[in-house]
Amino acid sequence: MIATMNFFKWLGDKFTFLNQSYQRFITWFVEHQRRNLLAIFAIFMLVAVSVTILVSVVPRPSNIPSTPLNTPMPFGSMNKSATLTKSSFNPNNGVLELHYRISNGGDSKNQFVDINNIYFTAIADTKGRKVKGYYIPTSNNTMVVKFTNLSSKFNVVTVTAHDKNINTNQIDAPNSASAIASSSSATKTSKAEANQGKFTVNRDKVSYSNTLRDASQRTLTIEEYQDKIANQNEVIGKNKQAIASYQKAIEQQTDAIKDLEKQQVNTTDSSLQTSIENARSSITQIRSQISEARNNIGNAKTKVESYEATIKQVKKGHSQLPKTKEI
Repeated sequence: MIATMNFFKWLGDKFTFLNQSYQRFITWFVEHQRRNLLAIFAIFMLVAVSVTILVSVVPRPSNIPSTPLNTPMPFGSMNKSATLTKSSFNPNNGVLELHYRISNGGDSKNQFVDINNIYFTAIADTKGRKVKGYYIPTSNNTMVVKFTNLSSKFNVVTVTAHDKNINTNQIDAPNSASAIASSSSATKTSKAEANQGKFTVNRDKVSYSNTLRDASQRTLTIEEYQDKIANQNEVIGKNKQAIASYQKAIEQQTDAIKDLEKQQVNTTDSSLQTSIENARSSITQIRSQISEARNNIGNAKTKVESYEATIKQVKKGHSQLPKTKEI
């Protein structure tokens, strides 16, 4: 009981001390009101100026989210799609490379595109610098959008893919005035749908490379075909691994058939024959898969030979690609 009373007495003394301290602070503040108010105003001004300088000096990314890599984006009126596959930036020389793959109808396997009618526009955060942009065909289905002299503190660039090919399904040849009125709304809708293919690239989402240089179209084209060769060699390797696994599976099925045939000698169980037939059917299917894998290897090797021949032609200066164009 005495301990409890001593606790409350101690607590009351603390509150009394705090109250007295508060009263002394109020008295002091009022006595020096002018000086204190000026000090508070100066602190707020210092904070405001510091924040302003910090925002101006420290680079910050855009509030708009970047377009993810390897995400097909439809554009134009012919059902094409563009995919940003790689983005690299060298802050030392201001070179930004954006690598795009163009596909027909969203089909990434359809490698031929009329690249002559594909072009790009862009809006870049210049930071007061003279920034130049280019779109550079590097194969029959790839392009590089390149910026030079970008500030190392740039926030964002926005790139839009366009297709000049004419979709005749969207051409109206009305036979009356009423047909013109009824088709006007449909035309507006189709134009809105065609306004796509926009890519947002934030500084904090690009890969940094201090070795990236302002490469020529010839160099970029050779690098692109070297990447294509590497991809096809990976296809060859994967299919060889698959064939090895398929062959092991055939061996397992063959061993299973031998075991089942041994069991048939001592029994009249008809289910054993069914199991044997299923195993033989599996072997037939696996052999078909091996044949398909070998075809994949053959096709990949043919592409590698074609790409190697193209590299030789490009090195000699015999490229059939459209020339680099400034954005």
